[in-house]
Amino acid sequence: METATCHICGTTEELEQFEVNGEIIYLCPDCRDAHLKECCDCGESFIDTENDYVIDCDGEIYCESCREELSYCEHCDEYSNSDDFVHIVDLDEYWCRSCAENHAYQCSDCGEWSSENYGDSETVLCRSCYEENYSICDGCGELIQNDDAVFCDDGTFCRECNENRIGNIHDYGYKPCPKFQTSDSDSEEPPAYLGFELEAGGMDNESERNQLAESISGDEDTCYLKEDGSIPDYGFELVSHPITLKRHKELNWENILAELSKGGMRSHDLGEEACGLHVHVSRNFLTPYKWLLIDWFISKHQTQFETIARRKETHWAAYKKNNGQPVKDVYGKNNGSRYQAVNFANQNTVEFRLFRGTLKYSTFMATLEIVDALVHWAKQLFISDILASKNAFKNFTEFVRANHELYGNAVDYLNEKHLM
Repeated sequence: METATCHICGTTEELEQFEVNGEIIYLCPDCRDAHLKECCDCGESFIDTENDYVIDCDGEIYCESCREELSYCEHCDEYSNSDDFVHIVDLDEYWCRSCAENHAYQCSDCGEWSSENYGDSETVLCRSCYEENYSICDGCGELIQNDDAVFCDDGTFCRECNENRIGNIHDYGYKPCPKFQTSDSDSEEPPAYLGFELEAGGMDNESERNQLAESISGDEDTCYLKEDGSIPDYGFELVSHPITLKRHKELNWENILAELSKGGMRSHDLGEEACGLHVHVSRNFLTPYKWLLIDWFISKHQTQFETIARRKETHWAAYKKNNGQPVKDVYGKNNGSRYQAVNFANQNTVEFRLFRGTLKYSTFMATLEIVDALVHWAKQLFISDILASKNAFKNFTEFVRANHELYGNAVDYLNEKHLM
């Protein structure tokens, strides 16, 4: 220590001397701590007054010359050795290897690094390799190489799902051209066509399900089977073409439902939200005002219709509530979600989604009859009828009773539920 002037701040006192770039300088303790640095790479001391050095991810200091050997990681905002960086192709960024190994994915096909895995838990893929060489099976949802995929009009399938599809169960998006059916005893024009989607499942394995599907499949001009991922265990949807109620009564639904039940399938017994029975009605059968009336009527009498439907309100079938809004702004229209008790999202049909699934023929047929009765009741109804009766639900059930010959199952069902 000797009396000298600080090289940086000019303080004169007893100071320590240092060799920097071959020159002897003196620094006070404060300036020494703030500005005297030693490069970990070249070992030279240097004075920093402009922050022109860097500290790497390990806390090591590099002088201005040696810092050129480092690169800046765009993920962790740290400097690291340039030789240990990788290119993240989908972001066009350079990350240190530590960040890449912890937060990126190395494609198992081309070896490039990507910020996202476009494959699955077993196959890591960059976007380019996925788009060029892979697809998702529309049947099981698994990743498959294009060389092993089957591309067809119904979608893209792995070989196993394609074999199942070729059997009897179509994929969820299957929409054949509708085949309309009437009975010789139908006389109204236009008739009210009813099409249903009955969900059932609960099989032990896919093989048993497919065998059962084969046993009931037949004339696809009447009905067909579809996959549906919302059905628990191994199941499918039984979907009918648009058919009048009188024609439905002539078909062999009782035998088909009995075959499903005998084969081990369940619908009602899988729980309130597991399986539904959705009934579609041709939209052109009623005017928009009459559809509004039905929508309002069902929501107004939610308690009774939950009893009829055999389940409470679910996520899949919500009842509308006007909450002080004008009736015309709430009912009889598409509100942006198809998960409504009465769904108006389809162009050609109105869908009744409130019913719980069933394999019991009398309940199944009562459901079709109640929907048919609703639209025919509304068609002949005037608002004065409801005002005069002061009980819209009783007005409806009396209409069902008055047409007992056509709606016999519905009459028995409503009596059983103490609604008539």
